[in-house]
Amino acid sequence: MNQKQRQRLGSAIASTILSYAALSLVGVDKAQAAVLTYNFQVEKGGGSGFFKFSDSSLTGIGYEKIAVGEGRFNTPIRVYENDYDLAGAIALFNQGNFRGLQASGVEYATREEERGGTDYIKFQSSATWYMGTEEASNLAWASYFWGYGETIVSNRERYLGRGRTIISSARVSYSLVDTAPEPVPEPITAGGTALALAGLSWLKHKQKMAA
Repeated sequence: MNQKQRQRLGSAIASTILSYAALSLVGVDKAQAAVLTYNFQVEKGGGSGFFKFSDSSLTGIGYEKIAVGEGRFNTPIRVYENDYDLAGAIALFNQGNFRGLQASGVEYATREEERGGTDYIKFQSSATWYMGTEEASNLAWASYFWGYGETIVSNRERYLGRGRTIISSARVSYSLVDTAPEPVPEPITAGGTALALAGLSWLKHKQKMAA
């Protein structure tokens, strides 16, 4: 390898190192991203649950919303036995601080029972709820839950009765239970790959020139 070739190789390596350094700087903030897990409790017997989300898109500036990636909510305001799925609910932030959850659910179901002869019972059930977060007049933030569940019972001739569950303005409290780093590509891996590709490209170029 002559002097001119060594200079070209040095320039190629230097360029790759600079690119790697820039890539490393870009990756610093992303490496700090985390998956946060919160538990929450609804007063007045409204239930409890958990949710998870990544804060990788959080800027810490102003009012921000982040979609929940995973979560479950167990509440008496429901038609079926399964918990509500909270994936897609919204975690609210102000100036980088978590303020509360914004979520809702609706269910309807009809069940009929034939009990032999003319004995027949029909159950019509519905459930709807909403969880919201807002800034109070004293600059404090608060989350509240509202829910309404109803089951109407009837037979072929008449209405037999109705059961209701109502929860209004129940305070929601949150507790951070886990903060796990979000997996991201390591900058050193990306930089090493770029360096190897640059070297391979230079060798192929020299082979073509020699031929």
